[in-house]
Amino acid sequence: MKTMHLKLKKSLAFLLCFSMLLTTGAASVFCEDAPEEESAAAEEAAAEEEEEEEAPRTEAEAFELMEQVDSNDRLALYMNTKENTIMLEDKYTGEKWWSNPVDLQTSNAKKGQKDELASGMTLIYGSPADRATTILNSKGKGKTKMKKSGKNIEITYTFSEPGITVPVTISLESDYMKLYVDTSAITEDNSSSVSGKLTTDLAFMTTFGAAGMDEEGYFVVPDGSGAIINFNNGKTGLKTYTGKVYGRDITAVKTQKQATTQKVSLPMYGIVKGNSAMMVVADKGDTCASVNTYVANQNNTDYNSTYFDFELRTQDEYLMGGESSPLKVFEKRGILIPEIELRYYPVSNKDQSEVDYTDVADRFRDYLVNDKGVEDKNLEGNNSLYLDIYGATLKKKSIAGLPVTVKEPVTTFADAKKILETLNGMGVDDMVVAYNNYNNDNIGEKIADSYNPSSKLGGKKEFNKLTEYASANNIQIFPVIDNQQFKTGNGYWSMTNTSIRVSNAYSKIPVFDLAHGIENKYYKPLSLFSPASYDKAFGKLIKSYNKKNVTNFSFGSLANTIYGDYGKKAVSRENAKETVKEIYSSAKQTGSVLSDNPAAYVLPYTDCITNVPLCSSKFDLFDMDIPLYQMVLHGVTPYSCTAVNGEADLDIASLMAIASGSNIGFDLVGTEASELKDTKLDKYFYGYYENWINEAAGLYKLADEVLSPAADSPIASYTVSEDGNEITTVYDNGYTTVVNLEKRTVKADGKTLKLTDYIGEEVIGE
Repeated sequence: MKTMHLKLKKSLAFLLCFSMLLTTGAASVFCEDAPEEESAAAEEAAAEEEEEEEAPRTEAEAFELMEQVDSNDRLALYMNTKENTIMLEDKYTGEKWWSNPVDLQTSNAKKGQKDELASGMTLIYGSPADRATTILNSKGKGKTKMKKSGKNIEITYTFSEPGITVPVTISLESDYMKLYVDTSAITEDNSSSVSGKLTTDLAFMTTFGAAGMDEEGYFVVPDGSGAIINFNNGKTGLKTYTGKVYGRDITAVKTQKQATTQKVSLPMYGIVKGNSAMMVVADKGDTCASVNTYVANQNNTDYNSTYFDFELRTQDEYLMGGESSPLKVFEKRGILIPEIELRYYPVSNKDQSEVDYTDVADRFRDYLVNDKGVEDKNLEGNNSLYLDIYGATLKKKSIAGLPVTVKEPVTTFADAKKILETLNGMGVDDMVVAYNNYNNDNIGEKIADSYNPSSKLGGKKEFNKLTEYASANNIQIFPVIDNQQFKTGNGYWSMTNTSIRVSNAYSKIPVFDLAHGIENKYYKPLSLFSPASYDKAFGKLIKSYNKKNVTNFSFGSLANTIYGDYGKKAVSRENAKETVKEIYSSAKQTGSVLSDNPAAYVLPYTDCITNVPLCSSKFDLFDMDIPLYQMVLHGVTPYSCTAVNGEADLDIASLMAIASGSNIGFDLVGTEASELKDTKLDKYFYGYYENWINEAAGLYKLADEVLSPAADSPIASYTVSEDGNEITTVYDNGYTTVVNLEKRTVKADGKTLKLTDYIGEEVIGE
């Protein structure tokens, strides 16, 4: 078939030449003078050249063009200054990780897409005068200068159109490759003028480790608990995946409720290919990073890829009077993110055995422990029941015919003590309790900066009785202070302590209707507390706790929500992160810290974790959920799942928690659902403690029996059967659990345990 194809090409070439001879005399003379043998040889050479152009370039051919820059016992770094590409070699497996596909010239991508695939950097710049952004790739619209400097690769990307230059340094460390950008070295022509251009987003090596259509493997993304996206999964009609690390910046308030998704709490992703994998970490600039993933043919290319991009200037939108389309505005000042650093860690074994997502999780755990100071705690035999208890809320009542907002008790301190006594009497001998809405100021939706148990719940006397009982019975109580949203009072004012949006408006957080997703006018929006005021409020709070000998700290959403203040105070997400770390460090020095589904930067200061999600955001592009977050932390820091009684199927949620090595969590309140109506705690309508005491005690016993033998051991393997009904978890110490979701059983230590032996059949779904 190939011979016939070549013959046809030769015939067409001959006819084309003949037609040209008929119309041009000069060509006719040339043709007459040329020997027949030379014409045939030229024709054959042209055909062979066409055939060579059609053949994809091999790795071996691409490698011949590379120059070695640096090498050690583990890795080798190469570059090609002609094509402006780099390659990282894993010496354990021989796997070569290319910055750009070696065979992209013969791919099905169009010219513009090939430029994108061949680029080392993608720039998005903003035009304030036009209120618009433009995307440029270094290959098509930019100029790249790559050179070796000692043992480093120095790359300068220049874009003449917007007048922006970005210098990048790539180096080889002991067990990873580092890509580094000092953002102060980025130059922007006339950035301070109205007509100037502003760097808004940068993405580096967007096809690093890209997989072709003939490759098998998958991407590991840290969305929620974690998820897998298989190469070439055929989901080409869906949106590509983008997950903002640590969640979006909520200063840009949306007019409608956003779709409910899980957060990206870990600044990393993984690429797994047989016996070799890559774990990539945004070590610096993580607060402005997003994880992006696409599969072959999803963006009209032959490749599967995942990468980070970095938003260096925050954007916002607002509506002018009479306008139907929102106008885009950009952060006014210079780039507030000082550094960007990406680390590329090859993951493989010396014996070249296969690796999987558990190995990627292992590598990130090592990074947290060795590089970020996360403490590897002794958790031998550890198992706790985690409870979120809710104290009081605001409620409108009619008093003397007038509507009055009052503080309404939901779970008094005496109620909480009764709950703990009941559970303790049923055999629950280890509990971790987050007591929400205990503080008088927080209940009143004001900033709380002192130890102040609400008199509506029983005051300091009853709270002391509760904590004394807890101390005597192996129960840790963490009084929670959540200062994210507030209204004027207690020395903090909405005019001076509210975060300012990029559009220069105050950030006011509305309450959205649960059913329709629009603003619920029944409640007034609250102000978003400025990170510039964190030091004052939390500093005073910690001192107050220390004075009262309160040694357990929990700061609610501070652990998982990061945002800036873009007014005169000029606080970026990166600045806010550093302030949050200082607050948690201060608390950790004087006591224990409970964190609510914490972002990675909070983990070094965290003693125990609550509300770790059991699933991802369930995007259609995902092929499977995995407990990535749990695999990273198991055996290092104790954690619990989100409240199982808040899930649609308590039984499935509980079994999934056990399969991921998680402590069991419950939401509890001391009053019936009818008392929560028309309050902001109405979402806990399911939480009346009397309805869940038996299940909480039963599931604690099951988890204690199944999980305690492996509490201090990392997860070595987590596999799901093809039908999705059976999950096998193997721990580093050899201990194995097998959870069967269909049969509602758990096999462990040679025994098969039935869920119905621990909780009533009435709460088990079909």
